[in-house]
Amino acid sequence: MATRYKLFFFALILASFNLRPGITSISPVLHGITDDLGMSSTSASLLTSIPLLCIGLCSLFAGRLANRYQSEKIIAIFIACIGIATFLRFFTNSPIYLLITALFIGAGIGIVSPLMSGFIKSYFPDKVPLMISMYSTSMVVGASIAIGLTTPIQHWYNDSWKIGLGFWSIFALMAVPLWFRVIRHPHTLKYKTAQQNRASLPIKNKQAWLLTSFVGIVILLFYCFAAWLPAIVEDKGYASSYAGLTGTISMIAQLPATLLLPLLLRAVPSRRFWITFFTLSEIIGLALLSFTNITPVVASICLGIGAGGLVSLTLLLPIDKTNSPIEASTWSAMTQAIGYMIGAVGPFIIGLLYDYTGSFLPTMYLLIGIGFIVIFLGWKLTEPSSKNVG
Repeated sequence: MATRYKLFFFALILASFNLRPGITSISPVLHGITDDLGMSSTSASLLTSIPLLCIGLCSLFAGRLANRYQSEKIIAIFIACIGIATFLRFFTNSPIYLLITALFIGAGIGIVSPLMSGFIKSYFPDKVPLMISMYSTSMVVGASIAIGLTTPIQHWYNDSWKIGLGFWSIFALMAVPLWFRVIRHPHTLKYKTAQQNRASLPIKNKQAWLLTSFVGIVILLFYCFAAWLPAIVEDKGYASSYAGLTGTISMIAQLPATLLLPLLLRAVPSRRFWITFFTLSEIIGLALLSFTNITPVVASICLGIGAGGLVSLTLLLPIDKTNSPIEASTWSAMTQAIGYMIGAVGPFIIGLLYDYTGSFLPTMYLLIGIGFIVIFLGWKLTEPSSKNVG
């Protein structure tokens, strides 16, 4: 039994590695892409916005697939989809081609992500906060490796950003064989009631809608930083290599928040406190970039700590508010479906405003205001009287 749970644990980790690099690997080589393919900032922003939109749309089908088929098989198939789409980036020859790969990567992430919540609740029911921490930490590690090594890989291979992007299909190559082993040794719970088997999106649940709004704005902030932080730093007059470094540091700074979240929640169980703390960290980072000349590394650390904590909480809250693995999957599907659609707007707006104004400063002010909305929604979501009243 211990060996089986090790298999499930490592399958979770390797699946998580695949859920960010297809998006975060774009930002370090964004200037090379726009120069080679003749893309504007607005069109380049679609390389982040399209996957987010696809994540949202495809998340709507994750719960249905989990009801109808073995969820482990679905996860394995769509990890393979992510890997194939990433591998095809080796052969990019036009903006449309690159955008199509982004679409399929987003579709794969959109199916896998909400199913992982049900997987955790099913396989690790007594260790949910710890497994959420491992899950979110693994995503951060995958994103950090991709954003940190894409440019070096590009330089190692004839300055080809295509190789820098396509290289990250290696994560799927590592994960898929392990998931085929999970399929042969499933631990999927058999739900005892027809009501559970018919579990659907909680569209009539006010708490689910409040959580969805919260998740959407958190995702919007996260991917605005992931897509544009290096460009924002470069626009302040720093070298491109330094700007790329700040993006990597921001990703690495997420690790303490994701790794230590179970300990933090044990010390201070209040979700409201940590939502406020992590959001203020992001607001401080934005303020440092906007109003001071302090090295952007400090701002990137603040942004990373805040983003890591908030994203981890968005993964935990649907599990907090549900009573079964399939219900956790459907809540996660709804929050991610609509949440990622909201999030997809952020990188596009930044690119559009930059093309229009020639400056990132207006968007920085906008993001600071959005940060205070996150705090407001977080407080409403964690009111003592808040209950799952599906």
